[in-house]
Amino acid sequence: MSTSSRRVLPLRVPLAPEEGIDSWLEALARRNGVSLRKLLSHLDLPEKSLTRTLLTSITPPMLRELERRCQLPTHHLDQAVPHPALPTHTRQARGSRYCPHCLAERDGRFKLSWWLPSAFACTSHRTLLLDTCPGCGRLPHRTLPGRTRFHPAGVCTAYHRDGHPCGTDLRTAPTIQLPCDSTLLDAQRWTDQLLAENAVDSIADLHHLSRWLLHALPDEEVRPLGALAAAAWADRPSKAPPDRLAPLNPILTAIAAHHSRPLLGPCDDTAVRRIRQLRTTQGSLAGLYPASMALLSWRGLSPRLRGRFIHAADSGLTHLDRIRLCSSSPAARVPAPDETPHASRRQHVPQLLWPGWTLRFLPPIGLRVDLFRATAAALLFLPGSGSRDKKALLEPLHTHAPNYIAHTLQTISQSGYDQVFPAICRLADHLDEHGSEIDYQRRRELVPADTISETAWRELCFRTNTHPGETSTPTAPGRLLHARRHLFQLLTGADLADPRHTLAWKDPGDRNRTTAFDLSLSLEQRTALHHHAQELLVKLGIDEPVTWQPPEECCYGLNLPGPRLNDIDLDALRRLMITERRTPSETARQLETSVTHVRLALERIGQEPRHGNTRSPTSARKVREHARSVLTPAYFQREYTEGGKTLTRIAEDTGISRHVVAEQAKAIGLPLYFSRRPLPIDEAWLREQYLDRKRSTGNIASEIGTEDETVRRRLQHLGISLRPPGVHSRTVMTAKLDTTIPRNIRTAVEGTLHGWLRLHRFHIAMAFPNLESAAAHIGIYQSTLVTQFQCLEHDLGQKLFHRSAFGRPHRPTNSGKALLRSLHTDTVQALMHTELQPSQIIAMPDADTLAQAASRLTTRRDPGPLKPFNDISVARIRITAPTLTLLRDLLDHQDEEFYGAQIHARTGLDHGTVYPQLKRLEQAGWLTSRPESQGSWHGRAPVGCGPGRRRTYFALTPEGLRAATLEVHHPTPRRKKRTR
Repeated sequence: MSTSSRRVLPLRVPLAPEEGIDSWLEALARRNGVSLRKLLSHLDLPEKSLTRTLLTSITPPMLRELERRCQLPTHHLDQAVPHPALPTHTRQARGSRYCPHCLAERDGRFKLSWWLPSAFACTSHRTLLLDTCPGCGRLPHRTLPGRTRFHPAGVCTAYHRDGHPCGTDLRTAPTIQLPCDSTLLDAQRWTDQLLAENAVDSIADLHHLSRWLLHALPDEEVRPLGALAAAAWADRPSKAPPDRLAPLNPILTAIAAHHSRPLLGPCDDTAVRRIRQLRTTQGSLAGLYPASMALLSWRGLSPRLRGRFIHAADSGLTHLDRIRLCSSSPAARVPAPDETPHASRRQHVPQLLWPGWTLRFLPPIGLRVDLFRATAAALLFLPGSGSRDKKALLEPLHTHAPNYIAHTLQTISQSGYDQVFPAICRLADHLDEHGSEIDYQRRRELVPADTISETAWRELCFRTNTHPGETSTPTAPGRLLHARRHLFQLLTGADLADPRHTLAWKDPGDRNRTTAFDLSLSLEQRTALHHHAQELLVKLGIDEPVTWQPPEECCYGLNLPGPRLNDIDLDALRRLMITERRTPSETARQLETSVTHVRLALERIGQEPRHGNTRSPTSARKVREHARSVLTPAYFQREYTEGGKTLTRIAEDTGISRHVVAEQAKAIGLPLYFSRRPLPIDEAWLREQYLDRKRSTGNIASEIGTEDETVRRRLQHLGISLRPPGVHSRTVMTAKLDTTIPRNIRTAVEGTLHGWLRLHRFHIAMAFPNLESAAAHIGIYQSTLVTQFQCLEHDLGQKLFHRSAFGRPHRPTNSGKALLRSLHTDTVQALMHTELQPSQIIAMPDADTLAQAASRLTTRRDPGPLKPFNDISVARIRITAPTLTLLRDLLDHQDEEFYGAQIHARTGLDHGTVYPQLKRLEQAGWLTSRPESQGSWHGRAPVGCGPGRRRTYFALTPEGLRAATLEVHHPTPRRKKRTR
């Protein structure tokens, strides 16, 4: 470019108010006497054939150079071009509209705003703008004029086919006057205000809405705008697709602008209601945007207006899209296909939704609490997501939650909890904007699985007076494991159903035990666990509160269905749950709330502390601490060492268990005696008594006033071998008789415990005719006497007597006679009376006693009459459990005849039990019997087979009925067996 071409123009024209740069350049060319194209070439400006492209092709550097060449202030020409932020299709039309009156007043200079599609009326002269030449019918100012200097300003420069310009003076064109209160003028003033405020998004939205409204507006809403508007509306190009519509004339543009005003206004609710109304008129609310709106127009809408369309279509969207697009809130928007939620949201969201918000969101039925908390937390990742792939979106944090999202959303919607959807979106926006006081991702990485050691847990339980439980093992987890889970979930908000966690639940029973543990914690124990969690965070270098949840203000204005955590009477809850021991479901019904509300509120009052028994670790520790304060070394020195008190006596005096006293004594190094103090025993005397005289240790201990074990330990200390323990070491077992005593006597006595007693009773029994009368005289059972004589015969190795029978007394054998002769000697009798106790010696029977015994042996006993009970004249039988079962069945069918198989079928008793019992009852007079009739017997026979076994029918007698009733309702108590 030459230097001369960059010189300042000698002739210049000022820029008229609100004039466009195309009109100013045309006036400048006319002033300099050149064509507009030549002027553009001289000013190094792009030469375009269409005037509208001139408005957008001039760049800011070109404007600065043009201002220099025309001696204009810097940025003076910025007002002559459209705002650069306006989209291209809103900054230029195919031709410029105009107001003839304004052209006449401005000497044919065109306004910049007339190029905008949103300009349709002149508010100064209250006329509709014209968009065609009244002479040629073409768009004025569409192309650059070829001979600018030959055409005055304000005339049509469009060329006919013959090559001549139209030349119609646009300043004299007829106009359409509008009334002062015209709604179309109000619409133009509103549009001008948008331009003045540089509301770029609203101007762009107005352009796209104009094309949609041509299809969406019903005719009855256009008629109130006047006959002119109704006529233009009837001729509108409604059959063409919205993306192929020709530019609208001013009247249609005015109609569209008027009806776009509520959609673009500041009130979201008004806009949403209007959009919903128009879409309902079209017949469908399904889909993000109306079917009559072009996709290009939809994509060109501002995010604010698209959010209103989505909000209006909320009821027609899927549950997942309602969350993903936030369609139930005014902040609805369409995310990009590859858009993901805010990067920090994963750090601020726990795996389980916060308890307070869980209570506000959870439907009363249909969802399990823990699954809902995990799923609801996962839902916080959906708002703003461009992808509908739930699994890919949630897998890093929730592995199983995507499987429950659809069911959870459906249950929420069916329960009438639609306010939960906008609340979830607001929670997600709050986390994106304000963040969280807790970095859950960092805690999930840093907080260990063993959140509390076993020592710390026992110390905590001791301070809170609670039972620590058994020591945890892999096969039998105790309360320590549940405490670690409680702390881990409290700090990290982790979902223990996720198998990736070390502390994850193994099975449903494990989850139920952890839930029961959480509900069993006392308030003091919960506070102690909370303090421990805070200390753990300090050790990990985390300066955060233990728990946190978003404030309720982030959902201000929403009517959430669930109750608040504080909306419950804690005193009534304590009375029902703690005092009356009601179940959570019963308590929820009494308080008219949910079970989840009761369980969450229970954490604020806790269970009453349960005092363990004396064997619990907590109680045992308290006992030992008390023992250490009482049983001091000085106390043991005074009471035990010097006072000679035993540990048992000290335990009685102090009220402390003896084994605790012994533990404390051992702890201070005191020598303990677990029996009496050592007793001095003379060694020679002990040897004589034990070895020579064969005395037992118990006999020796009773003489010197000590215990048997003391004597035994002394013998062991002296190296004396102990005799076998028990009866064999007694003196009577080891004693030897003099050889002058008959051999059979010595054999029966030596090495036996009760040899003399057996011989004495044998001597008496042989005087009687039988053992029955002898046992009655001695005062023992006959069976006892038989056993003793069998032992005596075993010791002697010979049979001593022949047994008795009816009318024939027993009699001694030859060996028995020899034994009796030995017993008659004075020496043996004297020795016998010496060894036996006085209570064991029985006098020999006199003649009368022996005569009576002989008489009974030869006289048969008359069984006598039957022994009736009360006034019932049947024999009494022995009642056993099967007999009682049989009698109950007979009473239930007392008016019927029966046979054995029926009893077996009804009671289940064996045939071997039923028939003998029936026979006994018949013999005792309780039953009567008859054989089955001949016809019935043969009638039961199958075809071609014999009749089989004939039945016997039984029936209760009247006296048998009374006896059975008495035995069933008033059983006779069984007589206890006599013991010796």
